[in-house]
Amino acid sequence: MGELRNVPVLIVGVLTGMGIFYSTHSGRSEIGLVIFAFALIFANWYSSWLRERGVILQDERTIRINEVASRRTLQVTVIALGVSVLILSQGTSNPEIKGAFESLSAVLAGISLLHLALRHYYSRVM
Repeated sequence: MGELRNVPVLIVGVLTGMGIFYSTHSGRSEIGLVIFAFALIFANWYSSWLRERGVILQDERTIRINEVASRRTLQVTVIALGVSVLILSQGTSNPEIKGAFESLSAVLAGISLLHLALRHYYSRVM
């Protein structure tokens, strides 16, 4: 089956993104939530269907690849948020920019605290 097993998931992912984009821009966010729910149901069903046919979805190598990719994603996200907060801090006198500054600062602090909490948890469990 090879890499062709990823094609349905990719197609559903693209269609989900397009559907959520359209529903959000048309002011009907509830349709976007329904589309997202159907995508989750499909992904769950499809992974179960593949497992029934003996397809190995994860092994030690793919788990390690996902760990490294997650770490790099976290690093890039935190750096981008940090730079955004620094740039927005220059214009905090403008009320519109101040709201964005406060929101991004809260997200950055939340991600950092979540990372520290999960790191502490996994250092005890593993």
